[in-house]
Amino acid sequence: MPRLLHHLRIALHYCAQALKMNMEYRLDFLVECLAALAMQYTSLLTLQLMFRQFHSMQDATRHWNDYEVFFIFGFSLIPMGLFSASAMSFYQFSDKYLVGGEMDRLLMRPLSSLFQLLLEGIAFDFLPDLGLGIAVMIYAWPHLGTAWTPLVCLQMMWSIIGAWGVLTGIFLALISLSFWSQDRLSILPPVYNLLNFAKFPITIYKPIVRVLLTWIIPFGFAAFYPASGFLQNTEAFRYFSMLAPAAGALCMLIGITTWRQGIRQYSGAGT
Repeated sequence: MPRLLHHLRIALHYCAQALKMNMEYRLDFLVECLAALAMQYTSLLTLQLMFRQFHSMQDATRHWNDYEVFFIFGFSLIPMGLFSASAMSFYQFSDKYLVGGEMDRLLMRPLSSLFQLLLEGIAFDFLPDLGLGIAVMIYAWPHLGTAWTPLVCLQMMWSIIGAWGVLTGIFLALISLSFWSQDRLSILPPVYNLLNFAKFPITIYKPIVRVLLTWIIPFGFAAFYPASGFLQNTEAFRYFSMLAPAAGALCMLIGITTWRQGIRQYSGAGT
């Protein structure tokens, strides 16, 4: 318990420092938040247009109505936003921490290097995505036919945590591969682009894409599958939605294991 409280205090200090840095340039921070909000809102309008105008975007065996699509989209923004809250250090990992030698600094401190990496990437520009996701879910919820109960609330919490674990675990494993890569190029951007597929009902894709998003790079468990657990007439995905927390735990286990193996492989930035 004392160790946990110690890490919690350090995390609060990191958050306070990150907030001070954002508030130093308030106008820039506000513009970034508005730009992010406008981008996601545009995506939402485009999503509505596609499902209303292009029937090929609908599943051959099931019609996904606007509210269901909105709910899946809104749900996806929450774990993605939580992941983005500390993901900046992931995107900079190869250049800043390995090539630039910042990894040596993390290893010299009496704290977990992964704990420090996550905290050093804290940013608050995830708030628009988080706010819009919650707003869209609240808008769509009365039309889903599911009553809000304490059990549903608990399911929602575990689903979001599981979805966040899927994203964090996958990208942690990917950046950990940089320990073995001689050129240390980041493969995060092309993989991150696959997240856009998770914002749609997965049944509209070809079988090969469904397999990719379910079993190979399981982004389906970061949005569609956990969100489908709150929809009506989605019995085919009920078991997958229940597996979302387990998928998050498994991805985190893989990510942390790969990270620890990479730390053992790491021999310093050199000259």
